[in-house]
Amino acid sequence: MALAGVPALSYPPLTYPERLRTFEGHWDDNEATARQLAAIGHISDQPGIESLEEGSRCGYCSQFVQRDWSVRALEGALGSAHDYRGRFEGFRFHHAGCIHLQVRIPLEAQAVFPGLYGGRSVSETRDRWERMSSHARPKLEQDPTVSREQTASLFTLPTELRLQIYELILPVLDDAIEVMTLNSDSSRIATRAGVEKSGPRDLTKTNILRTCHSIHNEAVDLLYRHRTYRFGSCKVLYLFLRHIGSPGRSLLTSIDVIIGGREDAITLSLLAVCVKLKSITLSFSRAAISPPRPPPWVTDGMAALLELRGLDTVQFAKGVQFFHVGHGPYVPQDGDISASVVRKELMRPRGEEGGVRWVGAYLDL
Repeated sequence: MALAGVPALSYPPLTYPERLRTFEGHWDDNEATARQLAAIGHISDQPGIESLEEGSRCGYCSQFVQRDWSVRALEGALGSAHDYRGRFEGFRFHHAGCIHLQVRIPLEAQAVFPGLYGGRSVSETRDRWERMSSHARPKLEQDPTVSREQTASLFTLPTELRLQIYELILPVLDDAIEVMTLNSDSSRIATRAGVEKSGPRDLTKTNILRTCHSIHNEAVDLLYRHRTYRFGSCKVLYLFLRHIGSPGRSLLTSIDVIIGGREDAITLSLLAVCVKLKSITLSFSRAAISPPRPPPWVTDGMAALLELRGLDTVQFAKGVQFFHVGHGPYVPQDGDISASVVRKELMRPRGEEGGVRWVGAYLDL
């Protein structure tokens, strides 16, 4: 029976891996967008089959979204203070009342992109976005007061020496950095050290990253090299991945995260495009990776996790105490079948087919 106001389904919902495969070969230039769309229930709507416009369609409510709209909303970085109207207006991933909305749309996405899912007008959405983005990101442009000779003199130095200079200027970071939201329901993030620091924050130490594109591209790698970023939930990890944008995602090498929430699928889908990611430490907010007859968002979250590839190290946290987790997370033991399956899948080479089996919409371990 169709939901009120929602057309009857034209085909049964597919599993996450099946939805993801519909994008292959058609969305290769926008992999981050394609993976996130698959995570929220969409399949690729290829030209010449159902529509003359290229885009994606929800497998539950059949809502069609043009490709360029999706890319604009899902592939950029959070925090931009520009182009609110172009980012939000006329945008709907699902029909009102879509069953996928009711059970699986990530809570973070509803908070950050309410205009995409209904419930707020464009102006309300834009105002909310402006409040969340209190500091506009300055453009990475050449300062007109700096001569070309002054700029060029830095680049006459060997790369190794320039990196040493950047390292002296940038703030000192720990090998493991915990990222968290500023408030429990906030969409703004900061490091734990930044949240706990009393008094005004000194932001001048990172100004070198805003000097020009060349310096930014060289120096930003120092923020990710040999460092593990820790997250108390996939919601915070998703905010972080969107905040650092494609340049940061291309440099991220190691994370530590607690999974087991409604944001797992869309977060881990975006994490899959972090091409330098080599190490992950996992713990779970529930005691079973695949409980009996799990809800769809649990199945999709586990499917998205098992789609990660190319990792060298897969660990399960021991004694991890995150800043805002009241009850300790469940940590699989190395002898558990769940631990062995996760490790084997995540350490497969990039591009290799997975080895897990799906029975209907359920994972068969």
